Amino acid sequence: MLKIYHSKQSRSTRVVWLCEEIGVPYTLETLSMFTPEMKTPDYLAIHPLGKVPAIDDGGFVLWETGAIFSYLVARYTDGALIPPHDTHTGARAAQWIGYGENPLTIIMGEVAAHGGPIPDDMKIPALVDRGRAIAPALVGVVERALGDQPFILGDAFSAADIMLVFGLNIARHLRFVNDATPRVQDYCDRLMARPAYQRAAAV
Repeated sequence: MLKIYHSKQSRSTRVVWLCEEIGVPYTLETLSMFTPEMKTPDYLAIHPLGKVPAIDDGGFVLWETGAIFSYLVARYTDGALIPPHDTHTGARAAQWIGYGENPLTIIMGEVAAHGGPIPDDMKIPALVDRGRAIAPALVGVVERALGDQPFILGDAFSAADIMLVFGLNIARHLRFVNDATPRVQDYCDRLMARPAYQRAAAV
C-alpha cells in the first residue's frame, strides 16, 4: 500500500487530498515539522532534505509534490486530472501546478513561517517583508484567471486546483484573500467543501 510521509497542515496535505480524490488507499507516516525526527538518518534516506511530502509505493520512493502528482495520476487514474502536456489544457494545467508551488506557496509559506511558528533563530524577517509586498499580486493573478469559471481550467476539477488552493488558503489566513478577491474567496470555499479535502484536512 502507498505510504505518505506527512505533516499536518503542510504541503503533504495536497498529496493526501489527491489520494482521497482518486481513491488510492494509503497509510500515513506522520512527522512533526521543525523537529529532529525530520533529520534522522532513516528519514533522510527517504527525503534527502528532511521535508514532506514523500511517498513510498511498494519500495519506490519519490519526493517533490509535482512529481508525486504526476506519478499518482499517471499510475492510478485515467489521467484526466492532469491532461496530456501536448494539449492546450494539459499545458495550462502544468502552468498552474507550477504556479501553485512556486511562487504562490513558496511566498505565502515564507510569510507564514518566518512571521510565526518557526524557531526564532531560523527566522528571516526580510522574507516576510518581501512576501507581503508581492502577495497581493500573486493572488490577483488567480482572481483574474478564474473569471466566471468554477475551476482554474474551466468546468473540470483538476490536480491544478489542489496545488493552487493550498497556497491560497495560506494567503487567506494571512488576509491576502479578502473582499478585493471575491472569486478567489468563492473558489477556496468551493474546493475546501469537497469531501476529499475535508478528509485530507482532518489527518
